Amino acid sequence: MRILGIDTSTRHAGVAVIENEDIVAECVMQFMAAHSEKLLPEIIHILETMQIPLKSIDYYAITAGPGSFTGLRVGISTLKGLAFVTGKKVVPVSTLEVIAYGFPFCKYQICPLLDARKKEVFTALFKWEDNKILRIKEDSVMSIDALVDWIKGKTLFTGSGAELYRDRLIEKLGEKAIFSHSLYFIPRPAAVAFIGLQRIKDGTLVHAKDLQPLYLRKSEAEIKLTKNT
Repeated sequence: MRILGIDTSTRHAGVAVIENEDIVAECVMQFMAAHSEKLLPEIIHILETMQIPLKSIDYYAITAGPGSFTGLRVGISTLKGLAFVTGKKVVPVSTLEVIAYGFPFCKYQICPLLDARKKEVFTALFKWEDNKILRIKEDSVMSIDALVDWIKGKTLFTGSGAELYRDRLIEKLGEKAIFSHSLYFIPRPAAVAFIGLQRIKDGTLVHAKDLQPLYLRKSEAEIKLTKNT
């Protein structure tokens, strides 16, 4: 089974192909240009380099959010185009779960944080148990002060928001707050594909037409439009 994993939820973006439990190819880049200019060419590049015909991809998996409004729109619209052309189903995956997926041997609960601006973060809580990632709290958007109420024990914080609010978390939580290296802040597209593989086994699939981004709140454009109507 071949799965194409895509992530465009942050200022980094990436593409990966897995075949069963093996990574065939993976690329992660910080896109200085818009994701829309780089994503499709990178997908084509990986498939051509590895001599993988597009029609041989069995499923697509993608980070559906939360994250960058523009990045999510670009990723989802690109994937929808590929899925419509090939007739394949897709698997939406939480960006926060993808980040937490990078800590399989962590004995503490894991709290990914993405900067949501307006002094808020996108966040959730996870833990690893019996080689499976388990969700403790649903994806949410909140202030750091509100997040602190979630934290009852030692917690690993990771993601761009953890770096941004590190001092505040230490001030509020003291030794309960531990932090990952920035190497693990980035949602890996291979993790998107592997989580997608598990979702496929569980029967969690959607048609491309039903795929929607998970924003968690309205964009600035939507807020301005609402005020003007």
